[in-house]
Amino acid sequence: MPARDRGSSVGSTTDESEKRMRRTPATALVVALILATAACGGDQEEGAEDRAATVSAKPSPSPQPKPTPAISTRGAQDALKRYLSSISQANAKLDPARAAKIETGSALQIHSAQYRVYRKNDLRYLPVKYVGAVGAAPLSAGYPKWFFTAATDRGSEPATRDFLLFVQARSGAPWHVTYAPFSNRATGALAPGVDVADFPAVVAPGDTRLQTPPGKVAAVLADAVTRGGKSPSARLFAQDDNFKTVRGKIVDNRSAYTDNDWAGTSRAVAAPTPVYAVRTKSGGALVWFGLDLLHSYRNDGDTNMVWDTESAGDMQRGFGLPSEVTSSITRQERYELVAYIPPKGKGSIRLVASRWFPLSVRGR
Repeated sequence: MPARDRGSSVGSTTDESEKRMRRTPATALVVALILATAACGGDQEEGAEDRAATVSAKPSPSPQPKPTPAISTRGAQDALKRYLSSISQANAKLDPARAAKIETGSALQIHSAQYRVYRKNDLRYLPVKYVGAVGAAPLSAGYPKWFFTAATDRGSEPATRDFLLFVQARSGAPWHVTYAPFSNRATGALAPGVDVADFPAVVAPGDTRLQTPPGKVAAVLADAVTRGGKSPSARLFAQDDNFKTVRGKIVDNRSAYTDNDWAGTSRAVAAPTPVYAVRTKSGGALVWFGLDLLHSYRNDGDTNMVWDTESAGDMQRGFGLPSEVTSSITRQERYELVAYIPPKGKGSIRLVASRWFPLSVRGR
């Protein structure tokens, strides 16, 4: 019995690799790039309370720099166009070196792993066709600076919205995408009831006014999807298809292996990646973070296991293993996620966008 994995997009049963895959060369087309429009417009002073300084009796030796938008509207549009051009070339060539010129961190890790699997299984990407984008440039006084765009991709079938988070390490450095999860909600508000000002405040990792602080959301979600209803953290999340998709990765793998006399574990942990959080108009936070799924099993019976996906084909072969593993398997899978965290007592945490792909598969 094969260990099969379905579902990568939040709110979908379609893998991210399927979203970007077709056996034709990749092309790109920008129809319109409109930053900071209806879904992300509003009062520039939203979140001003987060920027208020405490009064000190002692004079400061030097004034603190005033927070300013991380990037201009025109600059964000240009960064998105450069990203689209560069990532389309990298996708067409399945070339991680090209991707490294425009991506960093988790985004580059996922694309590098996909390129390896696609080359082995003779697969190609769908073209990326951004036809519109909304976004926000948080107020900041230092580096790294960051901003996000939520770009509608009509190259996907059906259309999706890519939640691209750009970072700039230092003054004058190029902008690189570090997270690229996507949502099936291609137009309208970022998520039901979720809106962000053009130039919002950055939310501190330890903000206790929220249902859970942004810096802890990955660990809280990891416990919830690992333990399910046994975890007190599970009640913090909306128990919708979005949550169930992530939870299902753990449940399905446990079932597939243990039902075939393999012993081991599947669990989620917070990924060793940065967390980025921006204030929403509701007083909540929109948060980008990573979640890693760790699977480790050994064969205690006589059943060999395969891992054949509808979207990326033979995943074990893609990572250089035999199509059938006979003794052991160890996998690290990455989820890039965007979550909406409401103010404390104002509702459940909701997963807004996601992207999934294995980073490492070892076995024999």
